[in-house]
Amino acid sequence: MSARGNRMTCRVMLAMAMAYAWQLSANAADILPAYLVGTWGTAASLYEGTTGQSQMHLQADGFGVMVGSTPPAMRQDGVDDGKPAPRAIVGFPVRATLEGDVLKAQPFLPTQQGQQGSAPLIVCRYETAGPALICTGPDKVPMPMKRYSATVPAEVASTIASIRRQAASN
Repeated sequence: MSARGNRMTCRVMLAMAMAYAWQLSANAADILPAYLVGTWGTAASLYEGTTGQSQMHLQADGFGVMVGSTPPAMRQDGVDDGKPAPRAIVGFPVRATLEGDVLKAQPFLPTQQGQQGSAPLIVCRYETAGPALICTGPDKVPMPMKRYSATVPAEVASTIASIRRQAASN
């Protein structure tokens, strides 16, 4: 084989090796299976019903956001004017992992990565019927969550991307 042929073979092999390595690293970044990725919630909206609601938005790399709302405020005078009552809504970033059949989501503050061990853990079990996640937090009260979407809303994805960038820079 000529020198030119050897160089060409080496380039092709190098390109194939790089493509293979890239594919492995892309898959390594996806730590959650597709059936867990997306939007999960106790209701379709944080404003639904007369109780507080919860949502969890997860991406394949384990980054996500947990959001909750309080029950709607009740007027002191007891008047129902037909308008939606205000709710307090709070959210926080999470990092999720799958250990066997158990999804574990832990609050994640990118600026304090070394201090994550003491943060409360949210543990969820996946149930194919539904599908549903049955999650429990530190209070040990079961919180059934239904899958509402295989994706996360664009604004949530943007928030998760900024959290991911901040975590990478620390």
